[in-house]
Amino acid sequence: MKKQSIWLEGLKFKPKPKLTKGIHTDILIIGGGIAGISTAFSLKDSKLDITLIDESKIGTGVSAHTTGKLTFLQELIYQKLEANFGQDICDLYLKSQKEAIEIVKQNVVKFNIDCDFEGVASYVFTNNIKYLKNFRKEELILNRNKIAYKIKNEISLFPVKYSIRVDDTAVFHPVKYILALKEICLKKGIRIYENTKAITLKQQGEEYLVDTPNGYIRAKKVIICTHYPFFLTPGFIPLRTHIERSYLCAGTVARTKKISAITNTYPTKSLRYYQGKHPYLLYIAESHKLGNNLDYQANYNLLMETANEFMPKIDFIWQNQDIMTNDYLPLIGKISKDNNNLLIATGFNTWGMTNGVIAGKILSDLILEKANPYTFLFAPYRGTSIDQIKNFMIDSFQISKSYIISKIKSYYSFYLDEVKIKQLNGKKVGIYIDEFGKYHIVSRICPHLKCSLTFNTFSKTWDCPCHGSRFDIDGNCLNGPSSYNIKI
Repeated sequence: MKKQSIWLEGLKFKPKPKLTKGIHTDILIIGGGIAGISTAFSLKDSKLDITLIDESKIGTGVSAHTTGKLTFLQELIYQKLEANFGQDICDLYLKSQKEAIEIVKQNVVKFNIDCDFEGVASYVFTNNIKYLKNFRKEELILNRNKIAYKIKNEISLFPVKYSIRVDDTAVFHPVKYILALKEICLKKGIRIYENTKAITLKQQGEEYLVDTPNGYIRAKKVIICTHYPFFLTPGFIPLRTHIERSYLCAGTVARTKKISAITNTYPTKSLRYYQGKHPYLLYIAESHKLGNNLDYQANYNLLMETANEFMPKIDFIWQNQDIMTNDYLPLIGKISKDNNNLLIATGFNTWGMTNGVIAGKILSDLILEKANPYTFLFAPYRGTSIDQIKNFMIDSFQISKSYIISKIKSYYSFYLDEVKIKQLNGKKVGIYIDEFGKYHIVSRICPHLKCSLTFNTFSKTWDCPCHGSRFDIDGNCLNGPSSYNIKI
């Protein structure tokens, strides 16, 4: 069993250089996942000088750790949007998700992209009849939008009391798709730098200055497409979101089926099939808010226990983190109403593939000053709603609790004997002793907002229970929002 995403298996990456000196550019895109590369791709025919940077290899971040679903049937989200914003916003979001699927489909055909794109049926289901009224509400919204659907009472693998099925959805290999768009962007003259981390962002007059470890980038406009912004202001994203962690696995099965499915209840159970070297089933379970369930090994054990009921062998196992917004809508567009030069895409609420694709179209249209029907829908500066206020209070309490507990409790019973927590020269440090007896000593304080880190016994990493930064045993930052390492 490999502790890695199935989407990274067997891929041959064509490495791009890292930034080695200061440069100037018209448009700087920070982040080379589905949103960043889709934005660059949408701008490829403009006459603008465009630069894209990524802290690692293009396409290997959060986008490489999803299920690769392209669906508008997203649990029972539409009744939430309708209750929160009304019919018009609800229907517009549905339209945006359908358009995102069509964009990928057209790109695959037009550019002959080999990314295992396949049309499938999507299900949302429940095994508890008490949720029937919620499914009825969702059906009314689908009817209003003239979406054909079917009612089913059976899905393989799971007990099902009721489900909705739609047929015009798809699955694909997200990394293959991203890498194909990258090559097209390069041919169009877009500069791409890998292993180039943005550390600070400063406004200087009409421009922005972004510092990286090996040189600055001065840009007229900056588009932040990192999974989680590496700054607090502007935007105050930590106050408007929380992070959900999910556990995924893939195992060989006898044959694939043209379906994907997800439960309507939390914690989510989700599946899809993939025909790779072998026929695989991908399965998600044990989702939780980041600050809860800190015994990550136990969470993986629960995942494997349930997965073994319907796949004989688990070949790949990994985790993902999703940014969940307080009002269920992503944050895509100008970070503030009066600033046309700083744009953002984040908070995709577990539906990163469709929202990342549509983000590329919205952000490029904003840069090119073209009208886009979804600009207002996803505007980060939009007003507040009742659910947003309620969820803000819940999320604030959760993050505050995680922060306080991390400061009070330094050692957990599930830690390995090889993990030590000590004071060293007045600093709180974490120590991991490897199989050769070598001590790996790091700071236990996350550089982002100073939460104390927790040791992940499964992946052997130091993880932030507040905002999701992750560091290896030597203190190198693996995932943001932290821009800094925790080496001693």
